[in-house]
Amino acid sequence: MKSKIFMSLAIVLLPLLTFAQSKNTATEVRDYRETDGKIIIEMVVNGERADFVLDLSGHNAILPEYAEKFHIDTASKGDFRYDTFLYKKVPTAGSVSIGTMAFGNNVFGNNVSAFVLEEQPYLRKLGVAGIIGGALFQNVVLTIDSKRKKITTSVPYRPSYMKLDHRADMSTLPGSVATFLVTLDGIALSLVFDTWNNGMFTLTPADYTKINGTTGSSAELFNSYAEAVTTNDTKLAKKCTFVKNDLPGVLVSENKDLPCSVLGTGILNEGIISIDFQKQKVYFQSFDLAEVKDEVQSGMEVTVEAGKLNSITRDYFLEHVYDYRADKEFVFKGDKPVVIDFWATWCGPCMRLIPELEKMAEKYKDKVIFLKVNADQEKELCSIFNVVALPTLFFIPVGGKPIIETGALPEKYEKIIQEQLLK
Repeated sequence: MKSKIFMSLAIVLLPLLTFAQSKNTATEVRDYRETDGKIIIEMVVNGERADFVLDLSGHNAILPEYAEKFHIDTASKGDFRYDTFLYKKVPTAGSVSIGTMAFGNNVFGNNVSAFVLEEQPYLRKLGVAGIIGGALFQNVVLTIDSKRKKITTSVPYRPSYMKLDHRADMSTLPGSVATFLVTLDGIALSLVFDTWNNGMFTLTPADYTKINGTTGSSAELFNSYAEAVTTNDTKLAKKCTFVKNDLPGVLVSENKDLPCSVLGTGILNEGIISIDFQKQKVYFQSFDLAEVKDEVQSGMEVTVEAGKLNSITRDYFLEHVYDYRADKEFVFKGDKPVVIDFWATWCGPCMRLIPELEKMAEKYKDKVIFLKVNADQEKELCSIFNVVALPTLFFIPVGGKPIIETGALPEKYEKIIQEQLLK
C-alpha cells in the first residue's frame, strides 16, 4: 500500500521554482565581461554553459545553430504574446521553449520562451549564443557595477550600499522592459533602459525635437543586432537629472528608426544602477558615494555524517562530487557510492520520501553516503543536470556516472543501491 501511495504522487514538476525563489533572501555577485561595449554574461541553458549579451530592452533569443547544442525541441514553440521583438527591429525565425535557463541560483526559469534569430553575423563575432532580456530578472533586484564589472542579483532587497535617497519610481513595459524618467534641459522624458545601446541618450525624432527644436540625420543605428553606424549628429544637453543625480554636459543623439527613446549603457560609466522590478524602483548613485561591500551569504556550513541524510550546497557538490566547471564529462570525486536527493519543502512526494531515505542512510552507514539538495536554493545545479521534476535522485557508483531516477519509489531505490552501488 505504501509503495502505491509513493508511486501515485511520485513526481512534481519544477516550474514552481520560479515562484518559490521570491520567498528566499539571497545575494549573488557574478562577473561579466564587456566586448565592444556589450555586457556579456554566462548562462546555463539545459545544462550547457554559454555566453549571452544582456539586452534589457530585448527578449530572450538564440542563434539557430544553438538549438541543437542546447538540446531544444524546435517543435515546442515559445509562449510569447507577441510575434517579434517589441522595441527593436530584429528579424526572427520563430520561437522555442527552453527547458531551463539559469544565471547562478537567484535567476532561474523553466520552459523559457526564446526567439530564434535570423542571420546575425555580429553576434557570432561577439562569440555569444544569443540575447538575454529582462524577463528572467523580474523576481530579483538587478545591480550593475561597470567599474568592477560585477552584476549582483538580490532577493528581495537591493544591496545595502545603494542609498534610499538615490531612488526613484520606474515602470515596466510588456516583456519586463524597464523605463525610467529622465530630465534633459528641463524636459522630462520616459526612456527605455537599453543595455544594447552603447550611448547615453538616443531619442526618437519627436523627443529629440522637444529638447533640440530641430531634427537631423540618425546619429546611431542600434535597431538590429549589428555593429553601430555612427555620424557626428549629436546634441550636448547642458543638464541631465536621473534618479536625483545631476549630470552636466551629456550627449544626446537622434535615431529615426527607434520605436522609443532609450537610455543606453553610457549611464553605467557614471555610477551604479539597481533595478527592483517587483517594487518598481530604480536606484542610481556615483561610484564613490558609498563603500561597495558585497553581502554575499556564505551559505550553510556543510557537515556530512555517515548514517545521515545530509544537506549540501553547490560548493560542496563542486568540491566533493563533481566539478562541472573543470570537467565537461562527469568525473566522480568520491571514494564511496553516493545517493543525492533533489527535493523541495513544497513537494509532497519529496517530504514523504525523505524519512525512507533516512532509514536507508542508517542501514547502509559507512557503505553509501546519502546527500540531499534543496532545489529552491540550488537552481544552478538543477539547470546543469536538467532537473525538471521532484524528487529526482542520483545514484553514483565509485568511478561511474550517475544513475538518475525520478519519483518517490523507495523499494526501487534500495534495489539500485544493492545491485548497482554495492555490487
